[in-house]
Amino acid sequence: MKKISRRDKLKIYGDLLSALNRETKTEKIVLTRVQLQINVPFDRLKKYVYELVELGLIQSENEPKLTIKGKEYLSEYEKVLDFMKHMGLTY
Repeated sequence: MKKISRRDKLKIYGDLLSALNRETKTEKIVLTRVQLQINVPFDRLKKYVYELVELGLIQSENEPKLTIKGKEYLSEYEKVLDFMKHMGLTY
C-alpha cells in the first residue's frame, strides 16, 4: 500500500485554488467535485474555503471563484513549484 505524505496548509491552499481555477470553466462550481480532486474531508474543505475568503483569495463561500488576488497567488505559487522542480526539490 502506497503511503500518502502529509500536506501542509500552503500545499492544500494551492491545490484548492488550482482546483477552483480549473472548475471555473464549468457552469457551476460543485464543492464535492473539488473535494474529491484535492482529497480532503468536506468539513475541512469548508474551513479552508472560509479561510481563503477571509484572506481575499476567493469571492464567497457560496460561489467560490478566485479573485484577482487569488489568481496572482496561484500564479506565484506555480512559479515556486516550477522552480523547486527545476532545482530537483520535491514538495
